[in-house]
Amino acid sequence: MLAVLNVQMHDKLSSQLLSGIAALLLIAIAGLRYETGGDWDTYAEMYASFPPLSRLLGRPIEFLQQPVEEGFVLLCAFVKSLGGTIQHLFFVVTAIDILLISCALPKYTKYPVVALMCYYGLLYFSLEMIYIRQATAVALCFFALQYIRPKRIVPYLLVVLLACTFHRVAALMLPLFFVLDKKISEWIYLTVVGVGAIVMLIGVPWLQTIFLTIAGWFGELYAEKAEMYVRTAMFSANRGVSLGFVLNLLILVVVISFKRKIDELPYGTIMLNMFALSLVLYYYCFELVEVSNRVRLFFFIGIIALLPMVLEVLPIFMERITGLVVVALYCFCFARGIFLEYPQAAAYNPYQNYIEYKIHPRPSTGKQRLEQSERFFRDERQ
Repeated sequence: MLAVLNVQMHDKLSSQLLSGIAALLLIAIAGLRYETGGDWDTYAEMYASFPPLSRLLGRPIEFLQQPVEEGFVLLCAFVKSLGGTIQHLFFVVTAIDILLISCALPKYTKYPVVALMCYYGLLYFSLEMIYIRQATAVALCFFALQYIRPKRIVPYLLVVLLACTFHRVAALMLPLFFVLDKKISEWIYLTVVGVGAIVMLIGVPWLQTIFLTIAGWFGELYAEKAEMYVRTAMFSANRGVSLGFVLNLLILVVVISFKRKIDELPYGTIMLNMFALSLVLYYYCFELVEVSNRVRLFFFIGIIALLPMVLEVLPIFMERITGLVVVALYCFCFARGIFLEYPQAAAYNPYQNYIEYKIHPRPSTGKQRLEQSERFFRDERQ
């Protein structure tokens, strides 16, 4: 509903008001979840193991020995030093992520609420309710894209380096400052992605050995993680032909048909190149589903600004509304398991709210539902 209003009323004041409402909704849903989603139990154990901020600052060696990135450790220690629980951490992380994205979107598109709707369907449940360290890194990198067009390399590098302190894979964004704003011919996009789709269909093996070798360059810790992703059946499963395979190709063809007009928009080329990179990872890295899925999140987020840009170039209001319906259906397909309460999405359904559980205490079904969802996930991959 807010997205429909945004298409109709996209002046600065209206967009700010509608974006504020949408952002608050997204912060509240993920920030106030209680034992809902994935990995919350792992993060709860991790959070409990972190020392308070004063101890970390007084013992630099202990700080450097923590098992996760420094920025996330400091954020956890800061929340903990204020007396916060894991629930407070979830809220703080979600608020940071959504505010970063919401502040950047008006620079990228005149339909920021449509973009937030796309984020909700395409990325929100994975980033804000599972990969919360990576969510902050992705949000920071997305925020940094605004510095590419004016060629402000220093703030871009600083923001991306900050993202690296939440998730090391963000380092891939560092060299992209020099290439993301480069216009590429339509046939190059279609050829590169099309060949990738054929490689995936045929099942040409090429990635695993290279992946293990490169991981080994970064030390024993990364080598062990790489081995886990390659040898464990749950992580090393090949990506098969699915609805996503077809939808990604279709949306690329649609976007390319508007490419010339999108290139005329200030950040159109940047977002198109981000989306194209995500498709390269999707098709060429089919051998390692989990690895490619996590890495491509840094690039796939470009689509949340790219799809509203397609609506911007449509000249007639009813065409934009029709386009919005198509975009909404596309986004719905990616989170359909959660929206339609599929068994494999049991970790999300029913949604449990922290405030409501504090007011009306009762036994939580979160752990059982998470285990059920993980069983479906393992069976599907194996």
